[in-house]
Amino acid sequence: MKQIDSETSTALSKTVSGIGTQLGAHGSAMRGNLETLSEEKVERGLAWLRRLPQLQPTALPEKETVLRIQSALMTSASGVWISARVAALLSPYYEKDIPQAVRKMEAEDWEHALSGFPQWAIERSVRWWKSDANADRRKRPLEGDIVARCRVEMDGVASASKVLEMKQRGAEHKPEPREPLTADRAAEIMRDVGFGVKRME
Repeated sequence: MKQIDSETSTALSKTVSGIGTQLGAHGSAMRGNLETLSEEKVERGLAWLRRLPQLQPTALPEKETVLRIQSALMTSASGVWISARVAALLSPYYEKDIPQAVRKMEAEDWEHALSGFPQWAIERSVRWWKSDANADRRKRPLEGDIVARCRVEMDGVASASKVLEMKQRGAEHKPEPREPLTADRAAEIMRDVGFGVKRME
């Protein structure tokens, strides 16, 4: 566990650090530039976080490590990237003669719906929609269709830190094992609290 912990957290934290350096004066619009978070790193991070519920208390990682990986996987995509990705998704479904003003409003609706989701989750959701795994792939997707799939893709990510806290609390407050209570010990306890056992003559 420690080896995976170190490799995964180091790789993802370097990505987070790199993104932070790139932001600089460019502001928060650059937050979606997660191309450097490769599919391999995403897969490793997801697998690592999703194993937390199965870990024994003695094998739990540090909270800082979980938060670092969680943060890398939850960094929101930029509005510019979302608009471009949605345009590519909808291009096979576009109808002719739709006013540009309508297309603009539609793009704003998509950006609003998908804002807050990371680039990798949107990318996976879009590819899933167009794949043979989706029976409705020939239908034009609505914003809610991709949002719902993003939530599936992100299962176990947002809740990872809470899962860790719950398991840590469970480990800290685990009751001590009790010794078997013998008849003599039970009688002694009863006498101590003033309820002596009366013998029948």
